[in-house]
Amino acid sequence: MGIKTKLKLIGLLPVLMAVIFGLIAYQGQGRLSDMRRQTTLAGEMLDKIWQLESATHRFVETRGANFRPLVYALFDVLDSQMQQLSQDSLEPSADTSLTDLRARLARIHGDFVKLDRLYRGALQAFDMAQILPVAERLRAELGEIKPFLSRLHWGNQQALTDYSDRLARTQFILIGLTTLLILMLAYPVLSRINTALDVLSRGAKELGACNPPSVLTLSGQDEFSQLARDFNQMTERLAAAEAARTQHLRELENAVKDLENFSYSVSHDLRSPLRAIDGFVAILLDEYAPQLDAEGLRLFGVVQDNAKKMEQLIDDILALSRAGRLELQTSRVDMNDLVDAVWSDLSESLGERPVQFRRADLPSIVGDARALRQVWQNLLDNALKFTQGREPAVIEVSAESLGGMIRYSVKDNGAGFDPAYANKLFGLFLRLHGTDEFAGTGVGLAIVKRFIQKHDGQVEGIGAVDAGATFSFSLPLQPSIASGGPHDHERHSC
Repeated sequence: MGIKTKLKLIGLLPVLMAVIFGLIAYQGQGRLSDMRRQTTLAGEMLDKIWQLESATHRFVETRGANFRPLVYALFDVLDSQMQQLSQDSLEPSADTSLTDLRARLARIHGDFVKLDRLYRGALQAFDMAQILPVAERLRAELGEIKPFLSRLHWGNQQALTDYSDRLARTQFILIGLTTLLILMLAYPVLSRINTALDVLSRGAKELGACNPPSVLTLSGQDEFSQLARDFNQMTERLAAAEAARTQHLRELENAVKDLENFSYSVSHDLRSPLRAIDGFVAILLDEYAPQLDAEGLRLFGVVQDNAKKMEQLIDDILALSRAGRLELQTSRVDMNDLVDAVWSDLSESLGERPVQFRRADLPSIVGDARALRQVWQNLLDNALKFTQGREPAVIEVSAESLGGMIRYSVKDNGAGFDPAYANKLFGLFLRLHGTDEFAGTGVGLAIVKRFIQKHDGQVEGIGAVDAGATFSFSLPLQPSIASGGPHDHERHSC
């Protein structure tokens, strides 16, 4: 029998016993009510017999006609009570006693009627001889019926008490039996539940502590044993999934290492040919420039420019690779000092260009100073680049608190961008302007996004064509910073 079935039985048993208890109590109360009514009737009849004896005694002594209606009225009441007592009789053995009582009442009634007829005539001497025996018999029968009714009243009273005691004992036995049955059913179930909870809790704690849990064993074929088997299957699947995840992490580490090796290969192997190309072009221009026409000089210039762009692209790819590999070292960073230092470096290359730089007071934040410096470097350099041609160029740096985050923003009055392509702003190698308009490789904002995500932050950009742009990044006040490498994921899991 399963646990659910046992629990249902435990729940239904009190209901069933309550129904039986209610039926017994209902029937018992009905019987008690009938017995109380019989006892009351017997007592009332005994009282009426006393009244009848007194009335007949006075009637005999005084021969007063005023007692006659009272006696007949008492006989009518006794006859009615006798009929009701016979109808309410509960015990077959009581029928004999009631029949005897009815016969006695009938004889008393008959003697009184006979006595009444004698009194109605002239009371001659010979009549007294007939009256006295009838009166004596009436007095004797009334004397005999009183003890009979007393015994009947006492017997009914005793039967009422005995039945009330039996009913109480029956109800007590039912309550005790119900309690015993519930305990007999509930104790094994509770013991089973307690054992199952201990076993399952131990397995869950072992699993939560990143230890491979031992096989859970629960004997039987109930729901808990099935739950233990399901738990064992789940742990097996988790172990298999963990093994697969570990294998994937190893493969990811190998891929990252391969990518790093490729980046270094690009750094060393591709830079040398590019420098050679640039160097040879410079030599050719120095030695053979007088022999070249304007078109030849232009083509050599195109080669030099593209070599420099390729070298810049390689530098940006390496910077992005370093951003992904960088393990953050967090501390409290003063954003005011950091922005001022970055702007001081960038402003050296401005020359006579009119630029208005405005910085609001910036709250400090917990983060990696190297990464955040690169973020400000890229955003401010981006603002300078896209405000070329604006006189003056206006660049504003501000910050605001948003719940548990601080959002830092760089706003400019530059070329802006089409808002329909805002989702491509931080993509790698994605540019919204041509290289003939603004220089760049499309990697700077991707590096910003990479560093901010490593700080558990968010980036966004808003703007409009020829109406400037605002680039923002939000950092949490209470960061939970990870290094972002595959080893970090392994440290934060089992």
